[in-house]
Amino acid sequence: VAIENQYRDTAPALLPLQMQDIDIEQDVSAWDAAKKAMAMLYEALVTPLYGLKILSFIAGIFLWLLDLFIYPLFLAERFFLLGIMQAFFPLVISLAVFEKFRSLAYNFFKLYAGVYMLVPAFFLVNVFVNNLYTEINTNFWSDLFGTDWGSIFFAPLLQLGSIGFIVLLKFKLYKRATSFTFKLFTG
Repeated sequence: VAIENQYRDTAPALLPLQMQDIDIEQDVSAWDAAKKAMAMLYEALVTPLYGLKILSFIAGIFLWLLDLFIYPLFLAERFFLLGIMQAFFPLVISLAVFEKFRSLAYNFFKLYAGVYMLVPAFFLVNVFVNNLYTEINTNFWSDLFGTDWGSIFFAPLLQLGSIGFIVLLKFKLYKRATSFTFKLFTG
């Protein structure tokens, strides 16, 4: 698909910032793990708001996991609707022979096309939301203050707020995309 190449790199790593620092794919020796643990202990003792950072990290992980399941949830809804429509397809075809039920068949086919077109709508929602997320997390401090002052200190809170906003926005936009697509095809 030619359009796919334009949007290949739009999905950001929605992992919280602290998880992005961890090398998951590399084997870590005991010495390196001990050094990282001591660095975290030092940071906990020196940083005044370390508890807030930990709470935002835990909430960010929870929201990140929730974000992972939003898209499959809406795709499962679409798959369920297609299954119901396929079950009633023979009945609609049989009734379409009669003049009274022709409009039912036309509306059924329009709705079927609308259910199929939910995936491109969900795809465009993902592209928009992922670009918005990337913009919030990369350019927020420099555009707000003109400098990166405070970006390291408040980054976990900004990350938590942005992931929470993205999860809420995805739910809202998926619902809006569903209703808009159905209105577009069923008129």
